[in-house]
Amino acid sequence: MPTFSRADQEQMEKAKDLIDDNTSAELGFVKSLFFGRLKPADVMPYPRQNLDEARRTDELIAKLDAFLKAEVDPDKIDAEERIPQHVIDGLAKLGVLGMTVPTEFGGGGFTHTAYCRVLEHVAKHCTSTAVLIGAHQSIGLKALMLSGTEAQKREFLPALARGEKLAAFCLSEPDVGSDAANVQTSARLSDDGTYWVLNGHKRYATNAALAGFMTVMAKTPVTGDDGKVKEKVTAFIVTPDLPGFNVVSPNRSKCGIRGSWQATLHFDNMRVPKDRVLGQVGKGLKVALSVLNFGRCTLSAGCVGGAKKALEMAVEHARSRRQFNRTIGEFHLVKQKIARMAEMTFAMEALTYLCAGLVDRHAGDIIMETAICKLFCSEGAWSVIDDAVQIWGGEGYMREHGLERMLRDARINRIVEGTTEVMTAFIALLGMKGVGEDLEHVMKMAKHPLGNFGRLAEFARHEWDDLVVGHGLKDIPHELSGEGHQIARLTKTLARDVVRLLATHREKILDLQLPQQRIAWAVIELLAMTAVVSKLAEMPQTSVSHAEYEKAMIIGKGFCRHAGDRVAQHLHGLFTNGDADTLRVADAVLRG
Repeated sequence: MPTFSRADQEQMEKAKDLIDDNTSAELGFVKSLFFGRLKPADVMPYPRQNLDEARRTDELIAKLDAFLKAEVDPDKIDAEERIPQHVIDGLAKLGVLGMTVPTEFGGGGFTHTAYCRVLEHVAKHCTSTAVLIGAHQSIGLKALMLSGTEAQKREFLPALARGEKLAAFCLSEPDVGSDAANVQTSARLSDDGTYWVLNGHKRYATNAALAGFMTVMAKTPVTGDDGKVKEKVTAFIVTPDLPGFNVVSPNRSKCGIRGSWQATLHFDNMRVPKDRVLGQVGKGLKVALSVLNFGRCTLSAGCVGGAKKALEMAVEHARSRRQFNRTIGEFHLVKQKIARMAEMTFAMEALTYLCAGLVDRHAGDIIMETAICKLFCSEGAWSVIDDAVQIWGGEGYMREHGLERMLRDARINRIVEGTTEVMTAFIALLGMKGVGEDLEHVMKMAKHPLGNFGRLAEFARHEWDDLVVGHGLKDIPHELSGEGHQIARLTKTLARDVVRLLATHREKILDLQLPQQRIAWAVIELLAMTAVVSKLAEMPQTSVSHAEYEKAMIIGKGFCRHAGDRVAQHLHGLFTNGDADTLRVADAVLRG
């Protein structure tokens, strides 16, 4: 690791609360990429539902589709800025609101993959409704499932699974967005030790104005092993019947997802019983991070649903709309958009269900995989829907066709559960952190650990020459061998360039977000390429027709070709770029 200043060390210390210490654990697939290692066993074979659950999921989706068409009017929900109670009741009756809750607590006992499939279908029809479901089940009650005691689960889960109560997850505050460690809402144990006293505000809490159960994050005093008291975040169960609970604003008009409600809450000396702590005191950020692994997958599934709908609409319009005595689908600039949309949508789906499968098998180190999934899919959905609007032209800008609403709805995905900018820096820095620590160990006797690139390059040559699988990904069909070789080659280039970047910039890398962005997106594209190859390799084992398989191969190979080019450009731009000019322009403007 580079030698950091005291301020940097304090910042890193905060970050330790957000991530598990992986120094003694086996690295996940993405973290291994930074070391030039490919771990095919982590991502192959591509995960599939077992036949019984796949059948159950298909049956539920068939009923759900009929319900959505008959009862859920997305344009009306958008205009009236509310989801009717009969829609919520209908979803509850179908079992959607308790899908992943274990059967012993009245839920459906479905896997995360099944839940993502359902969320995808809901989002394809109405994003606001998908947001309500996701806020309730993906994050609202998930902390209870993951960290709650048996007594807590028996008290709250049955009503939540039946949809009698909605759940909400309360983290954001007026001064806290992506900086989750800086929570200002506080909790102090009463003098008699029987309850906690909460004070503070929360905002943007989806479902909170309607919820009967909330997971609330608040900072609490925690005495460490050294006897010093530090403020650390703790997760609490909060219900609206507690004295001191106030809904300041039940909803605010916003750009998109207008049917969902994001409340502002105020806690005024609110007494929370001692037995309503979720998990351990001071371990709330670990609880939140575990929850977000689930939430980011389901948000991605919603993005897949929106992208699929936009692609279908774009293809239909390109086939039917005529200009200059030709269908617009015959023009190459429109074809380019269709190809880009199809490749992105296919890759989004491949990555989402790869990550859902990792969640279902309880893979240990997937924090970066789920973060990448959310970032890739939220950016991808925005791009795909924007292209669809462009293909539809003026008609796409009109409300009557739904694309205008879909575009507004998709915009929030690039902000919630980690903004694009924060997630980009997170992926780059967390990945490079492990490489830096290894380099520090090698150079521990040097006064300037990262000051001698020659010695580091020598280390890199000896350490990494044979780490990447020599012939690419193993056990894939011959027709995908080229993609496997490409992934292996780019992974090795990535690892060498990470070392060179750390050697060049040392501790300054913490503030250099433009190089961070290039590293992050190189890794993001590599994971997406791997997901696509894994999915394509598994398709012959499924029930898809030969025509479907051939079409998927064309689309998937197209994505890998273009993604590989983008990775190469990102890595080349690490050392040949116009960043200084970009920053100079921004500084001139900001100085005013």
